[in-house]
Order: sequence, then structure tokens, then C-alpha cells
Amino acid sequence: MNQILTETPALDAPPGIVRGPETRSAQLDAEWLLTNGIGGFAMGTVLGVPTRRYHGFLVAAMKPPLDRVLALGPIVERLVVAPESSHEHAEYLSLFHFRHAGDRPIADPRLIRFERDVAARWTYRLQTPAGAVEVVRSVELPRHRNAVHVRYAISGAAPCRLELRPLVPLRDMHALRAAVDFDAFRVVPTPAPDGAPGVMVASRGAGLHLVCDTGTYRDDPQRWNAIEYIREERRGLDAVEDTFSPGSFHIDTDPAGALSATLSASTDAIASPEDGDSAEDRRLRAASLAAACDRLDLPDAELRWAARSLAVASDDFLVRRGTSHDAKPGVSIIAGYPWFADWGRDSMIALPGLLLATRRSDEAFRVLVTFARACRRGLIPNRFDDYEGPAHYNTVDAPLWFVHAACAYLRATADRPGFNAELLGPCADIVQHYRSGTDYDIGVDADGLVRAGNPETQLTWMDAQRDGVTFTPRHGKAVEINALWHNALASLADAIRPDQPAIAAEFQAQASAVRRAFIQAFVHGPAGGLIDHLVPETAPDGTTRWTPSGQVRPNQLFAVSLPNAPLLGHEAAGPVIELCLRRLCTPMGVRTLDPDDPDYRPRFAGPLFERDRAYHNGTVWPWLIGPMAEAILRHERFSDAARARAIELVRPLARELLHGPAVGQLAEVYDGDEPRYADGCMAQAWSVAEVLRVITLACAPPGTHRAPKQRAKTV
Repeated sequence: MNQILTETPALDAPPGIVRGPETRSAQLDAEWLLTNGIGGFAMGTVLGVPTRRYHGFLVAAMKPPLDRVLALGPIVERLVVAPESSHEHAEYLSLFHFRHAGDRPIADPRLIRFERDVAARWTYRLQTPAGAVEVVRSVELPRHRNAVHVRYAISGAAPCRLELRPLVPLRDMHALRAAVDFDAFRVVPTPAPDGAPGVMVASRGAGLHLVCDTGTYRDDPQRWNAIEYIREERRGLDAVEDTFSPGSFHIDTDPAGALSATLSASTDAIASPEDGDSAEDRRLRAASLAAACDRLDLPDAELRWAARSLAVASDDFLVRRGTSHDAKPGVSIIAGYPWFADWGRDSMIALPGLLLATRRSDEAFRVLVTFARACRRGLIPNRFDDYEGPAHYNTVDAPLWFVHAACAYLRATADRPGFNAELLGPCADIVQHYRSGTDYDIGVDADGLVRAGNPETQLTWMDAQRDGVTFTPRHGKAVEINALWHNALASLADAIRPDQPAIAAEFQAQASAVRRAFIQAFVHGPAGGLIDHLVPETAPDGTTRWTPSGQVRPNQLFAVSLPNAPLLGHEAAGPVIELCLRRLCTPMGVRTLDPDDPDYRPRFAGPLFERDRAYHNGTVWPWLIGPMAEAILRHERFSDAARARAIELVRPLARELLHGPAVGQLAEVYDGDEPRYADGCMAQAWSVAEVLRVITLACAPPGTHRAPKQRAKTV
């Protein structure tokens, strides 16, 4: 991907990305993302060609943060030079590109600059018979509103007219419209209160208000046919749709060829260019988040820029759960854009990096409370439903990650009143239900280890399942589940010891028993590492035998990385770390399976069935660089050499923020083998969180990475 950085990012401003002229593949493959803090977003490619069904200027969360609707798709933009001339003599210059079935879009040489900070911004230079014309388009999302402002500034040598035709799909963001029925859309001219031209479009229970602050509106409903999304095609999904446009806005430049206009769209109410927080407010927020990293002892300018950018990127995943009418809406974490909702496992793993590392402890507490109040029978939701259905609880590790995150919150903030009032009860409930047994065959066996599931379930994070096939069946006793179980018991013992020493002693004693059973069950695994999981088999005499998996997987890292899981002695931990470094670690993260394994899949590509087969059977996950680096730091007692080693592990991913295909973000997965292409979600919460958390652990002044700080609100 031949991408050219046109200038070095400023270190003291809110981090931003600047990209200059690039190859076709770079312009088409590079994606940008803006979010609004309630689950809505804007997303597209640098070139402007929509390549996913999710690409558009406004995906609105109708029931925040979910029930998301692609309300405003692309805007067809046309510059008419010499608009007063006859039709034959006027020159029509299109800024927007589509890929129709069979087309092959090319790079746009007129696109001289793309920027993404608190907005996305394109600068075009067009040549006309009268001279050069410069067009700047920027996209801004106000926080906590389902609205977008698309702003245009034109300067040039001759008068011209800007014609804007918005495409309004008004569909579920996951679904395509196979055909456009004009009767399914209701179009009502709706000027703004100040008289600015506007229109309201409604379909299938959703509506979009469009207003331009200048010019005129022409009612001219059209069907735009056969728009093709090549990323959907690569995933083996329906990839062609038709969409609807109600009409077009027309704005003339002044006699000198200058123009300034804003097209605003909202699903809430008629929007004006001034609605929502200002660009300056968003810049101040970004600067505040970036400043959270200034306390770190960062070794160089590159890493300082990356840390600040990661802190800003972390804000994309934090969302309100509930309506603006709630006295204090809940807070949650979107697992990844464009298609994931808020998942319990992802939220708990990401919380320390997204929120505690950036000193956003009030939001961290509210995320924990959101999931604590949804705790049922010792389980927190695996994920909240995308629409209005009940939460899904099919997970064995999310509750244990909840205990881990709650105790990390207490260590970071010393907020014992908040912990005792809202978090301790659910933590104790999780322990009690794991001891006595709960849904999905989750429970503690006679040896003190946690067992879970059956061959048809997918309860661990390696949860790919499609068409009745469970691709990584890890039912029985999984290594990371029992490392998390030990960590939960030991962490809770530390947390309650000042107030409840007797119960703390009980938890600690059980943790010690788990440690002994863990060593007996999981040590002496393949290649000198740990056994990944033990599979239950019924013997002829009716007893259960536990057969060890022979696969080398990264889940063993949690036995040597969790803060309260010193399950192995120093000498025994070393070979586990070195095995994972040698067989699984890559510059983009950690492989999910040893390349020598016959089940190894080097490419995350093709139809969804093949992708799910590869998802946890070789595909590289950036988030796993967190436990990999933390294992090194803890094994080497946070020595200077260990800190430097950890930094070098995450540096390639830090560089992806600037040079990778997700502008200012980190993707969900990469291929197992070179060349490693990014894929899956273009922005993944735990990818960002774990890289930032490693930088925070490795670059905090010695002895300070566990120092408690009082809970405080941020802007």
C-alpha cells in the first residue's frame, strides 16, 4: 500500500492524520471513521467509493447505541462550470465515485489531500478552462445526536454551481435494498425555520431531515441502480443494491468563484449547521484525551504521537446506552465498527486500556455498572441484542473478565464506596454461581477447575460458529478460563481484605487450590507450553476422562500475564513466553494457532464460512499483543529491558495508525502469513485498548503503574 504522508503530525495539537496523493489501491482500501457517542457513525473510503454496505455519511442509532439505520449514504457531488452557458457548453465535473456492477474505479488525481482529526476532510484541485478550482469537503458528527454536517468551501477562477444529490437508503445498516419502490418513500419539502431549503424523507418507520443553509432545492426523485460494494463481494455476501434520492440542492458561487455551504442531515429533527457541539469543542475534547498520555515516559516522538492518537481513538468506542431523556444514561463500549454492538467480553477486556489508561474513571465505573445491573445467574451479557431482544448470555469468560476489570478499577481509583455499592455484589454472585453451577454447563469441578459447555457451544473468546459448525470447540476445561478463575478469586481476596478479612482468606485459599490443580492439569503441554484445553470423554465405566488438546494456542499467555495469576514459577513461565514469541507472535499481533498445526489457516479471506474457519485457526489478533507484552513485563519484573522489549512489540501496530488501512484506528484481525492484510472490523476496541495499555504499562515511571488515583470526571 503505497501511501504518502505529506507532513509530520504535530505533537502538541490533538493528533490528526494527513495523507496526500496515493495509489488507486490505497485510496480505495483506506477507510475513515467518525462516531457520535451514541452508537452512530460516518464511514467511508479515502477515495470516496463506498465499498461496504455500511459506508455513508450518517448511520443513526435509533435506540442508542443500537437499531442502527443507514440514513444518509453518499452525496453525489457535481461542479458545473459556466452554469449560465447552454447545456452543451457547460462543463460538469463529478467529485464522487461509485462502483457499479462491473466497474473498476481508479484513483482520483484531483484529490490532493485527505485529513482526519475531529472531522474528515478532502481537498480537491480541478482544472477548468478558466483556471484551477479548489474544493474542500468536510464531514462532522455532533456528539450525542443522530446528525451530520457536510460542509463545502470552494475557491476558484470563475463562477460555478455546486449540485448536491443526497442518496437516502433509510435501511437497516446490515441489509441491502434489492430494489427501490418509490411508494416506500415519502418526500415532503420542509424548509428550515430560517427559510433555508430542506426536505424530509421517510421510509419504514425512519425519517431523515435534510437542510442546506444556502441555495435552492429541486424535487426530483431518482433511483440509483446497481451500486456494488466490493468488500461485501469478497465476503461472499449480497453486494449490489439500488438506492433512493429525493432531489438535489443547487448552490452558486459568488462572482469571484467562492462558495461556502453546509448540508445538514438528522433523524432527530431539522438540523442547522450550528447544531451540536462545535468543532472547537471536539478539538478540546480530543486534546484532553491526548493529554492523558503526557505523564508517560515515552522514549521518542513517534511513540508519543502514537500514544496520544490511541487515546483519541479510544473515544470512538465509548457510547451512551439509553436515551437523552434518562437522568444519567448508561455507558457501554462498542466492540468494533462497523458491525459489532456492545459485547461484554470485549468491553471488559478493553476497559483498562480505553478508560483506566486514559484516566476516564467515571466512565469506567459507569460501564461496569451497566453490565453489573445486567448480571443474571452469575453471568454478564455476552452481548446486548442488536434490536430490542433480550441480552445474550452465552459466555464463560465475560463474567471473569468483569471481575478482573472491576478489581482493576478499584486498584486504579481507590473508589471503595463505589466498588462496594455497585460492583462487589455482582462479583460475589459470579463466584457463587461458578461454584454451584449455572447455565451452559458452567461450573467448578471436583478439582476446583472451571468446566463449561459441550461440543455444540462456543463460550470462550474463540467463538466462531456458522451453519451448525463450531470451528474451535473448546468445551471442557480451557486454560485461560481457569487462569481467569484463579485471577478472579485472588483479585477479589485483595479487594475485600480490608473490610471482610475472613471471606478474603476463604477466597485466597480457594485460589491456592486452583493453582495446584491448574499446574497438575495444564503443565507439560505441547512444545513445552501449556495445554490449551481438556476435553471430557466418558470412559466405559461411566467416569469422565480429560483428554488434553495437542494444539499450541495463545490462550496459555493469560496464565503468565494476569496481575493475580502467578500460576507458574519464574522458571516454568519462561518457556511458555518464549514458545508464544517463537511460534505465534507477529508484528501485527499474535496468531491464534501454530503454523505447523494441520488446522492452521494462513488467510482470513473468502466467504464467511471460510473466514470463520480461519478466525481462530491462524488469524492474527492485535489485541493479543497485550497479554504477550504483559507476560514479558511481569516475568522480567518491569525491568528496563522488559519495558523496551514490550514497546518494540507494539511499535508496528502503533505505526498502523498512521500508515495502515484504518486511518487513525486499528483493525480487528490480520492474516496469519505475510503479506498480512488487515480485515474484519476496520476499528476494533480491544485492538486499540491493548496497544495503549501496553504503552502505559511499559512507559509509566517505575513503581507508578499501579498507583491509585481518585475517581474523576473528564470533559
